[in-house]
Amino acid sequence: MQTPSGGTADSLLPRPRLITVDGPVVRLAEQPLSVERSGRSGHTDLPPEGYALVVSPDGVRIVAADEAGERHARVTLAELGESVEALTIIDWPTLPRRGVIEGFYGDPWTHEQRIDLMAFSERMKLNSYVYAPKDDPFHRLRWREPYPPDELNRLAELVRAAARHGVDFVYALHPAVTMRFSDPADHAALLAKAEQLWSIGIRSIALLFDDVEPELSHPPDLAHFGDDAGSLGAAHGATCAMFQREFLEPHGVTDPVLMVPMDYAGIDPSLYRDRLRETLPENTLVWWTGHDIVVGEVTRDHIDAAAASYGRPLLLWDNYPVNDFDRTRLFLGPLQGRTTDVVGSALRGISVNPMVEYEPSKFAIASAAEWAWNPESFDEASSAERALHAVAGADAEALRPLVAALSAWPPSAPQAPRLTEQLHAELEDTPAIGLVDTLDALAAAPRRVDATTPLARALDPWLRSGASIAEAARAAVRLLRGSGDAERVAALLRDAEEHYAGVLRPVLPPFIRETLRRAGALPEAEGDGPLVHVLYRPQPRPGELALLDALRARGLRVGAAAAGETPDLVVVMRDSDRDQVLAAATPGVPVLAWAHLRELGMATGDAELVTQETVEVVAADDPLAAGSTGRVRVYRGPGFMTSSVPLPGGVVVARTVAEQRPVIVRYPAADGRAERVAFFLAGDALSPWLVTPEGARLLDAALDHLLAPALARTTA
Repeated sequence: MQTPSGGTADSLLPRPRLITVDGPVVRLAEQPLSVERSGRSGHTDLPPEGYALVVSPDGVRIVAADEAGERHARVTLAELGESVEALTIIDWPTLPRRGVIEGFYGDPWTHEQRIDLMAFSERMKLNSYVYAPKDDPFHRLRWREPYPPDELNRLAELVRAAARHGVDFVYALHPAVTMRFSDPADHAALLAKAEQLWSIGIRSIALLFDDVEPELSHPPDLAHFGDDAGSLGAAHGATCAMFQREFLEPHGVTDPVLMVPMDYAGIDPSLYRDRLRETLPENTLVWWTGHDIVVGEVTRDHIDAAAASYGRPLLLWDNYPVNDFDRTRLFLGPLQGRTTDVVGSALRGISVNPMVEYEPSKFAIASAAEWAWNPESFDEASSAERALHAVAGADAEALRPLVAALSAWPPSAPQAPRLTEQLHAELEDTPAIGLVDTLDALAAAPRRVDATTPLARALDPWLRSGASIAEAARAAVRLLRGSGDAERVAALLRDAEEHYAGVLRPVLPPFIRETLRRAGALPEAEGDGPLVHVLYRPQPRPGELALLDALRARGLRVGAAAAGETPDLVVVMRDSDRDQVLAAATPGVPVLAWAHLRELGMATGDAELVTQETVEVVAADDPLAAGSTGRVRVYRGPGFMTSSVPLPGGVVVARTVAEQRPVIVRYPAADGRAERVAFFLAGDALSPWLVTPEGARLLDAALDHLLAPALARTTA
């Protein structure tokens, strides 16, 4: 057998592991087709899902290990097109379970998108779909309740679509948030819910215990499972054992139990995993996310250590290309950093957790499908190329610049390193070859794509954002080379930074700002008004820099107090140093904060809430309401908000809409302590692409109120 370097093998995805091209061109539509099973009539046995596809002038012949193998062979045949050189393909998957888990936070995919995914999964030779959308209340928070008829019918239609395309539909029940694990009534509720799902044809049901409190709290549960640190693991394992004993086995299900533990990330042993192993059925597959929740690499050592800690084989819940933690970003690049050393390990499959945006997720799903099929031969660069063409089709070249710009993984990885080098060269008076062409291509992308396709419509915000920032960068290059207009560059940058969708934010805006600084167009005018001491991380984010600029624009002095001087306001931002915060925020100084709230005596607890856009003003007469009433859209798109559990005496001015969590809380001056405000901003602070004018007005109201005493002193 041989694998040719070009032609057919390079266009098929997943790439076949063995292919021989050995004859003339054959028109496939004119050839008879025969299908046989391996192991019969003298054929060599093939692994499960394996197939041999022989195309010759005498006809097309499929030899398949099973029904799945025949399906895969037919998919390959369809991908070959109308005519192909005579060839033989022998292929089979390494991992038996390969698919998608819809497990992100945020708006679930639509019913139509899920139906489409089943067809796409068949094309990518994926065989599993796990239904686990966090925002389906009947999956998680209202798990005890049966589905209403209309929603149950939609699920049944999806189950039938999955079956048509050879995809195992796995329904993931998530009882863990509210379940009383020692309560027979909750056990009965779990079995009843599973029975309803079984009635519409669902034959695979998983149990999820992720994203919950790490310890038992219900007294009967503590009495039954113990009050030690690992007792929650015993409860989760016992629930799985009960489910196998009382539901799966009576229904004739012999496949492994599927479950997600509470302790789903990391490779080290834990008390939870020790107790889980004691009660979990031996025939169980444990979903695991890697050495962390979102990872850049998964090694063989990681797999071996994690499997040993659970005492069970694994399924990789790969949080790639999920973007629920930063909805401004898309991840369109190939699967990266995953080991090729899988054979003989405890890994039995992969479930990729995709983005909220369905169509753009297909790039990553296609690449992951190729890795899962044959990790031994997986190559990131060639997989990216095949995924680009498989997903984008005729728009592949038009979309190439945007896909390249949004291909960094993991999320913390440097974006567009080659472009970054070119920009640095420009700043060092060394014109970079190809830089302008790269920016031109990104700027032209929206005009080159077919805007009517579902993919182009989904990508439109990023296409427009990429074009806008590329145009600003082109103008900055011209300015740097001596033929540009600084005012135009600054205007283009302002326009570009109002796009919620992010394209190369760590790369192009800093270059443009440095160009403007060198042109003298970014003066940092310091006001002579009240002194504001702002505490932030050592390397501030753009939104934090934007807040500093906004404070200076108000005529305020921004910086640390000199010896013997007391600031008029302390602003505490995310990831600021705790000791510095406590030293600066003395009792007589007003504080505006969205971090260290407990240490500052402004809350008994706090959290960052994901996928928030709107607040509800519940104290319209309060000065911090800025004249607003009811719901106020403070973000241009989903983002993080800081919420808190107020202390007695705190005035709640605004809450989140859905969960009514406090997000603006004012503490009046009392007992020698100046007024303090807990505010909804989070790590992105005053980012222009995130905060709406209405959100900025609420911030202005907080600043006006807290600075009023200092302003009164300066005008007295």
